[in-house]
Amino acid sequence: MRELNVMEIDAVSGAGLFSSLTSAILGATAAGCAGAIIGGMHGGDGGGLLGVGSIGQLVGMIGGGLIGVVAGAIGGAVVGWDDPNAVTSTVLQFANNVSNGDFMRAA
Repeated sequence: MRELNVMEIDAVSGAGLFSSLTSAILGATAAGCAGAIIGGMHGGDGGGLLGVGSIGQLVGMIGGGLIGVVAGAIGGAVVGWDDPNAVTSTVLQFANNVSNGDFMRAA
């Protein structure tokens, strides 16, 4: 048997599966956090009597988090198939924005 070159290794079936799975996990984690943050901030915007606003915030956090997890997993898998470094840099940028407080002002 001969040795495969880099282009042939990339063309092997399933060659990008691991990078796609790790990108999907990273994307799901980051987008789930982002969805929960946005849902928690804006879920109770309607306010209301007897704590209805806090119930809206809870539903917004749970719903936003779940939607973010699904969308982030799909987006991370699709983008990570070709360029896993793009997903990693996007997640790092998100983490930096959250830690600096820039994400909450922009949302």
